Amino acid sequence: MKKFLSVLLVLLLALPANSSVLLTATTEIIELTTSTTASTDYTVSYVDHTSSTFTPGSTQGNITTATTTTILSAPAASTQRQVKLITVRNKGTASQTVILKKDISGTEYFLTGTITLNVNDTLILDSNGEYSVKNASGATRTQATDFSGYTGFPIYFFKVGATSEAAGLLYGFAKDTGLPGAWVPGTPGLNGDALSCNTAADATIAGAPLLTDPASGNYFLTNYATSVTVLGTTQLYDLIWYNTGLVVTTTTAQNITLPALPSRDQYGTNNGEGWNAAIYVTTATTNGSAITNTTLSYTDSDGNAGNTATMASFPATAVAGAFIPFRLAAGDRGIKDIASITLGTSYVTGAISLILYRPIAIVPNTVVNNGGTMMPTVNPTPGMRLYNGTCLWHAILTSSTTATTVQGVISIIER
Repeated sequence: MKKFLSVLLVLLLALPANSSVLLTATTEIIELTTSTTASTDYTVSYVDHTSSTFTPGSTQGNITTATTTTILSAPAASTQRQVKLITVRNKGTASQTVILKKDISGTEYFLTGTITLNVNDTLILDSNGEYSVKNASGATRTQATDFSGYTGFPIYFFKVGATSEAAGLLYGFAKDTGLPGAWVPGTPGLNGDALSCNTAADATIAGAPLLTDPASGNYFLTNYATSVTVLGTTQLYDLIWYNTGLVVTTTTAQNITLPALPSRDQYGTNNGEGWNAAIYVTTATTNGSAITNTTLSYTDSDGNAGNTATMASFPATAVAGAFIPFRLAAGDRGIKDIASITLGTSYVTGAISLILYRPIAIVPNTVVNNGGTMMPTVNPTPGMRLYNGTCLWHAILTSSTTATTVQGVISIIER
């Protein structure tokens, strides 16, 4: 019997140690970030350890907003809190994107990547600190290999650009002929027009492909491949809003009241996370020198109003197609609302539009007439989420002023 117990003890000691998530200080918590309003349940099972006690506990709740929620609070002093199980289930009618994080004194550390939960999917973080996703039937779903329920299609494009402003400056192809055809901005005025390219009318205005809403599920960008006739970095944007009617000779603030904007920021809301503004030149200006005092008054994605975005330099005699982004105030992550634009110095003649856009993908084209493909900033299956109504625009960061033609394909999966 003693020999048996000795062998059993040796076997037990040889087992791998449990590597669960631990909260070891009163400044450590577990958070759950949700990106949409889809109804999401969570449960947490844990055990509190002290020098003399072992106390199990649990907590649970439901989240229906795009927010970050504390789902497990910090332990008491001289206590270690061991996470035994976390489950997160999407009970809503649309997909939900979630992240589990450990927060220590306000600094967040990701326990998981960004996880897309389809309807009735459940994210499970177990006592070993390993996570998995179960579908409605309880089967494990892995984004890299589970293609059940996927469909997809390509969008082919080519645009014939004109002479660009200068090497190292952006040029936008919206005004140019090709496939899709040139945009038809009309005259929405200073307050502008918010666009959703799930309708033919808005797709025509934007000069973007018509992207009708998926029959079920969501669209994801899986690849963006381009070929250009001049070296440069092609870029893909979602056009959210644009205006017309800016007076290029007015040097004081031109006030803007935005219409309701679509829920297409990087988290699928209209808070503006990841949105930026730019001036898009539609008729060449004739200012004799560069202008450095153009500014934008805006509300940031956290709701702080009265912030000022600046422009490093609006180029002298900017050509049609010049695309000049604003630089946000320090610490800001996006633009939720625009109050006014101040050119500062007259652009003399020409026509410009102010736009709001969301960057989606970039492609480095290092060899002319030879394809480049999307940099893997977000490239697990199924890919980068394209929210309903996305208006796809192309631009290029040029290496010279020579006119360039861009062509390629956008690969989209519906899941």
